Amino acid sequence: MLTDTLKSKGHNVRMLYLNDLNIRPCQGCYQCLPKGICRIHDDMKDIRKYIIESDLIVYATPLYWFGPSGQLKLAVDRSISFMDKEYNSRIKGKKVVTIMTCGSEDAGSCRPALDMFRKTFDLLGLSSAGSVEATGCEDTGEVKTEFKEKTRELAEVIA
Repeated sequence: MLTDTLKSKGHNVRMLYLNDLNIRPCQGCYQCLPKGICRIHDDMKDIRKYIIESDLIVYATPLYWFGPSGQLKLAVDRSISFMDKEYNSRIKGKKVVTIMTCGSEDAGSCRPALDMFRKTFDLLGLSSAGSVEATGCEDTGEVKTEFKEKTRELAEVIA
């Protein structure tokens, strides 16, 4: 929905399926801070390049135990490479969107993940362009019409 709308408005869209990529955990060594180059050689190097080139970053994830997927969390943890030695962001000002699905009907179930993303985005100097939290999505591919519509509306606003 989001990608289709963005493409129809002439935007280039690159979808990354983190489950298909090799992303190793951050080691907390901070060797990336001086130049933004991580010492770990994996697919995060390409992800980092795509983020730097992007105008808009979309984090879409199912929630497991009130947090994003493990694959996305690995990538978020590696975002330290976007900071310099003084902890200034190298990607400040970029727009970001979050889209989350959750099996629970309780909208509060999304709150811990939203808080994690907001704090991360604040530290990185990213500007939220919106979010969609789709609750009650028990089965794979099941998203209620109201959340599909909210995603379409968000896409129109950011396109």
